[in-house]
Amino acid sequence: MDTNKISLNRILRRISVEFNLLHIKVSKFYRSFYPDQHQLTSTTSENRYPQLFEEARKALAGQADTQTRILSYGCSTGEECFTLKEYFPNSKIIGVDINKSNLRFAQSKIDDPDIQFLMSSEENIKAAGPYQAIFCLSVLCRWEDTKFLQNCEKIYPFTKYEATTSFLASQIQKGGLLIIYNSNFRFEDTRGFNEFDVVDTPTVSDSGFVVKFDSNNNRVSAPHRHCIYRKRY
Repeated sequence: MDTNKISLNRILRRISVEFNLLHIKVSKFYRSFYPDQHQLTSTTSENRYPQLFEEARKALAGQADTQTRILSYGCSTGEECFTLKEYFPNSKIIGVDINKSNLRFAQSKIDDPDIQFLMSSEENIKAAGPYQAIFCLSVLCRWEDTKFLQNCEKIYPFTKYEATTSFLASQIQKGGLLIIYNSNFRFEDTRGFNEFDVVDTPTVSDSGFVVKFDSNNNRVSAPHRHCIYRKRY
């Protein structure tokens, strides 16, 4: 390789590095305007947690006498809702999200009258409930903003997480499930956990890769496994 090509490659690599650094800075600046909001990234895919979906299906079997109502909290562009319909064919799936663009895209793909997408608000969630299961997957967190933090209070405080899980728990019927995966906190640390029991998940050995913090917003190193909780009768 001649000198000119070597120099060009170095320049291109440098441009790539500078672009990535600029992207990170812009992203952090943008996210700084949302200190108490849940996950800002909308990345999703179909059937992304098959073992978890199957464990939830088994845990919910026999719990509902009528059509099962399931809430996908933070449904993004809808792939999770379409996947849930495959695991729970006799169900009404409600997907909620705060991103209007995501909801429009999700609605454009609906081919099942038992799947519905709504703007995420307490009023809409209440009106469509109550639910036999609520899924919160990779939503109750601020990833990757919290990845290297020792305390996350300024980015995503525990009070925000607890308030949201408390509201969602109130919308679940007795015997129903709350499924939380890839969150920044442990549901066991909330007051709402007192109404729930942990459901064993033999094929799911952890609650996700997102780092955990305690109720004081301090990082914890102990592994956390539980991700499915049943509301007591």
